[in-house]
Amino acid sequence: MNYFNQHSFTLSAIIVYAVVAVTLLRDGVRFFDVVALVVMASAFGLSWLLLRPGPSTLTKMDAVEAGLAAGKPTLLEFQSEY
Repeated sequence: MNYFNQHSFTLSAIIVYAVVAVTLLRDGVRFFDVVALVVMASAFGLSWLLLRPGPSTLTKMDAVEAGLAAGKPTLLEFQSEY
């Protein structure tokens, strides 16, 4: 079950893409069907690139402690790619 949790976006994107592809291509391959599939694949790929968590802005423990001791409210976020 851990595999499905970690790769849920990829697996659901593949399933949705396959269902849409079968639906569009059941009456033959047409230009607009191919365009729709390319746009859909691009949207899935772009959303995966834009929405995945990036690297931390504070990588050293000293920098984190200095930020916490600065006297300003601090928001800590702990993110996982999964």
